[in-house]
Amino acid sequence: MRRRTLLASAGAGAVLTVPGLPTAPAEAAVGPTLRTYAVQGTDLTVALLPGPAATVLLYAARRFHYEIDALRPGDLVTDASGTVLDVRPGWYPAGARDGFMPYQQIVVHDIVAQCDGMLGWGGDARTPREGRFEIAVPPADHRLRALAKRLDTEAASPSRRVGAGTALPFTADRLRRAQSVRRSMAR
Repeated sequence: MRRRTLLASAGAGAVLTVPGLPTAPAEAAVGPTLRTYAVQGTDLTVALLPGPAATVLLYAARRFHYEIDALRPGDLVTDASGTVLDVRPGWYPAGARDGFMPYQQIVVHDIVAQCDGMLGWGGDARTPREGRFEIAVPPADHRLRALAKRLDTEAASPSRRVGAGTALPFTADRLRRAQSVRRSMAR
């Protein structure tokens, strides 16, 4: 029996099993379902994996916009997993270094440090991608959920807000913490 005939006779939506092959839901082959989110302070939207991954990546995008450089249409690109955010991939191509001014790098390192090692920066990779932020743990990791909850709480409480226009990344304590997180992620 030819494949086309087999599929037609099985009917739409039918699950076919072949002895010896594992079965999986049809959705697994398609990939994760992404949702579109607005980036605070901009007119931009980005498609991300719903939940903690989106919260953390939106935090990085917001801080980039407010503290490094204003984001414009076309500046944010995601991958199919919805757990990677590339900021201006044309500006920060793979393999290139020193795309940021020193003060901008301090802010990038602070963003990563404030995410407790759950967010990776592509500039620290063997082949750098300085515009890349990616979730560094599995999306279902309980630590990522705790981080997302903390970031949501801080965003809702202006007295506890971290970043987004403040000079906090440049304090001695924050600089030390950023260095410590970078060293621990390099292991």
